[in-house]
Amino acid sequence: MLSEHNPIAGLIRQVQKQWIDEVSPFPEVKLARWMIKPEWARLFEGFLRLESTVHGAIPEVLVTMLTPFRQEDRFSQHLIKDWIEAYRNDKTCEELNSRPGSRGWDPAPFAAEPGAENGDDLFLGMLSSFHANMAGNGLRMVVALYPHSVNSMDGLQRWLDKMIKKGIPDSITLMIFDYISEHSFDKLFQKHPGITKTLFINLDLDGAVGKLAKMGNSNSPEVKFRECILEMGKALQNKNRERVHEWGMRGLQVTQKSGIKSLFASAHIVYAGMLFSFRQYEKIDSLLNKGLNIARQGLKQNDASCKPLMIQFHGYIAAGRQQQKKMPEAITAYEKQGDLAIEYQLPGMALTPYQQAYTLCKKHLPHRYEEMIKKAFSAGRSLPPEEKKSSSFASVAHDFIRWQESRKLWDEAKQTDDELKGIFGADWKEQARQRDQYCAMKPRETEPVN
Repeated sequence: MLSEHNPIAGLIRQVQKQWIDEVSPFPEVKLARWMIKPEWARLFEGFLRLESTVHGAIPEVLVTMLTPFRQEDRFSQHLIKDWIEAYRNDKTCEELNSRPGSRGWDPAPFAAEPGAENGDDLFLGMLSSFHANMAGNGLRMVVALYPHSVNSMDGLQRWLDKMIKKGIPDSITLMIFDYISEHSFDKLFQKHPGITKTLFINLDLDGAVGKLAKMGNSNSPEVKFRECILEMGKALQNKNRERVHEWGMRGLQVTQKSGIKSLFASAHIVYAGMLFSFRQYEKIDSLLNKGLNIARQGLKQNDASCKPLMIQFHGYIAAGRQQQKKMPEAITAYEKQGDLAIEYQLPGMALTPYQQAYTLCKKHLPHRYEEMIKKAFSAGRSLPPEEKKSSSFASVAHDFIRWQESRKLWDEAKQTDDELKGIFGADWKEQARQRDQYCAMKPRETEPVN
């Protein structure tokens, strides 16, 4: 349940009320769009998670799909596959099965691999079948499309247009999200004014976060440190380096007095992270080295919170070395980051640093490339099925197969290919290529890998 006094919960209640007032009474709305700012994304994730449970407030049944949009002509098939997998594994479906009037749902007619020519019709048929058997005729179902990644907003707009033209089934509404700064779906909504609805609510997220940071005992070191983080963030937004240092030093003082090693180490890593924007590498290196030693001391005192901090410290160190063009040192730090994640049985935190390491090795330390790519593939292989799909494992596996083929390890490459088909589907290589191309189109300065 949402706490009545939690300011973030208050924002989510505003979102719920907006939907209840502007969409729930209008069954003719087949496509609803939330206009949001990038910094609101996690708040809306919380809204979707809440509404997918019995504690939701909107009167509809809400199903959230995180399926990445990679191919316009295969998106429906990917949605079908993920929907059925979620139905078989998700506890939410147990709750739906227990609803009065629910007859249970048989996914078998939709489980066969559909061809591109009938995937869209099959997806719409699946929604209609699921609604009739699970939600009941008197209850509307909302399908929230919140993809992990979108490689073509134009392609997604065309796909949505096809769904509207084919006819979104009765008692079903699609929910999507659009950035205020981009208005990616304006043409689609102008084209279908009678059955679409755009929602916007001006959320004071900064104010809510500020209130949340100050909640609790004002004398506790955790509350005081949260205030320091908040003020550092404001100073960073205003590019005020002096204020970042002022509040960073105050954070160190507050957490040192607490005697809690993990809190004191966290203050170092947060302060150092703020300074990346100013490229103050000497100060960054000093903070990271001191913080790393404090985290080691915490581990000796059995402070388990220091384990993920140790992993993060090496990620920040690696990013700093990379930005300073010290590539061999960066590779070593990324490898150490991955090694610690494996040692602490957190393989999900190992995949990306290992991938960073072998990518840098290709140009700067080619004799270590084989070792690093094997580590990356092994880490990805050990992830649970859902984590494999939401991580960069497909890209790593694609690189791994290319390495195997470069060594003429044809049987091993085929075995890897078969394994990945079982996880991602027959077109997994194309998915990996498109993801790599999408990432390549968005170059950004290296950031710490957490």
